[in-house]
Amino acid sequence: MQIEFSDHAELKIRQRKLSRQKILETVERPDLVQLGYSGREKLFKNFGKNHLQVIVKREAGSIVVVTAHWIAKAPKK
Repeated sequence: MQIEFSDHAELKIRQRKLSRQKILETVERPDLVQLGYSGREKLFKNFGKNHLQVIVKREAGSIVVVTAHWIAKAPKK
């Protein structure tokens, strides 16, 4: 499945100095998946002392990264 980045995600990745590789790793192999707003999904991956949260929406044949940011703690499973 193809992974795409929205314009908003591209902006936030630059502003927050996020690693695209870590975002792709989170999308491909999340530790936790939760249902988000408007059918979006919240994907979480632990990278040491912080967790990366990536918000995605699924479209025909692709996953669109909407935004991403670091959080101190992932929600409980």
